[in-house]
Amino acid sequence: MKHFALETREEVERFETLLSEYSHARTQMALSHVPLLKAWDQLHKREDGGRVFTALLDLYLSLHLVEFDLTSVGGTWNAFFSRGKMEGGSILDSQEKFFGKMDMHRFATSFVLRYRAIWDKLMGFFVLYFAPTQYDIFCKSKSKKKTFRSIASAIDALPNEFVATILDRLDEFDNKFRTAEAHGTGSVRKWSLTMEGMEGNPFVDLFAHWNVLNVVCLTIGKLFEPAALKQYAEEPPAL
Repeated sequence: MKHFALETREEVERFETLLSEYSHARTQMALSHVPLLKAWDQLHKREDGGRVFTALLDLYLSLHLVEFDLTSVGGTWNAFFSRGKMEGGSILDSQEKFFGKMDMHRFATSFVLRYRAIWDKLMGFFVLYFAPTQYDIFCKSKSKKKTFRSIASAIDALPNEFVATILDRLDEFDNKFRTAEAHGTGSVRKWSLTMEGMEGNPFVDLFAHWNVLNVVCLTIGKLFEPAALKQYAEEPPAL
């Protein structure tokens, strides 16, 4: 069986166009965090460019899917449970309430697990881009967060404060959402299946975590913008 791969510049350009169109059709927005064609042009000057581009492509696809999950949460809320629609009571009151809330729960749990996975991909990309000789060590490590902190400490382009902020937010996410969903009895259902409003609901924190991911992925995009590359080196990313 032939595996999917982008093998030419023309294929990358076509893929980037279609991915943007898909994103807009599904979420009414078109993510543009990473210029894939510019990344292809730059990375193929490196000996390991194909490997780095593959990691970048995988990361960017995951970002689109995470956005789709969270947009679907918000869209379902707006369609069925926003002010003046189905408010109060219990999801057991009607099939419509139950189905709507189950959709929210499905998208939210998908977001939690996919969101956590994308951070391992993101940390791996930073290592592969800036410290490729350390990449295999990172991949084989039991604690990728600890290994990333150690490797990143020697990468000038990733300030300690930037790395610390990323890992602190990731710890917060793991403790509040991911650990329970992946290894326990779950926590998201406590909030996704309630008929309470969004105000003060821990569920809203998912959107804050998405914002952090957005900022970090935008810094990756700057690596492939010629005009921004020099600035990236002189002004490392900050959250």
